[in-house]
Amino acid sequence: MNFLGHARLSLAGSDNFLFGNLIADGVRGSDLSDWSPEVEAGIRFHRRCDAVIDAHPETRWLLTQVPPSSRRVAGIAFDMMWDHLLAAEMHDDDIERLYRLLAREEVPSRLSSLIEWIQVRDALRRYQELEFTLATIASIGERMTARRRLRQQSDTRSGRHTHKVGDLNAEANPLADMTPWLADNRAMLEDSFARLWPDMLALRQPA
Repeated sequence: MNFLGHARLSLAGSDNFLFGNLIADGVRGSDLSDWSPEVEAGIRFHRRCDAVIDAHPETRWLLTQVPPSSRRVAGIAFDMMWDHLLAAEMHDDDIERLYRLLAREEVPSRLSSLIEWIQVRDALRRYQELEFTLATIASIGERMTARRRLRQQSDTRSGRHTHKVGDLNAEANPLADMTPWLADNRAMLEDSFARLWPDMLALRQPA
């Protein structure tokens, strides 16, 4: 899930618990002793929710419906579409709370540029706009393509041959290629999310 999905499941908790949920993607490893107990609990709850939704039968069924060329990255697109569907339900006070927490100094440095991007564009509110969400998905794909291109160029210069059968072409952007399918199948995605989301809400717990 993305920011709004994790936020919706942890809003009832303390600020520290919610903060842990928001920053978990920027935290590496299983040793979380540098964080306070409440933040650590939030990080672990985030990871649990990700594991549950990735293994959910509805998610697995959706993966059979997407274009084969985009299947490897479809989970990223689904996460963004869930935020799109949840954005209209978010109260403004909750959005302001999320922005306040994302402005904390303790935010992992690897998330800094992403959070700045979100704040500048007021993305947590704008995710309710389908076109904005689709453009965001495509831009994520562009960044992934740029990293893949640099990696392959570096491998070529160093003489390493790490490319494997089935690896994406350096110029491919399967997330951008997937956006027309997402737009055309929004109703199906909404129906699927309606079946999936109650199982995620059942995981909710206070910090």
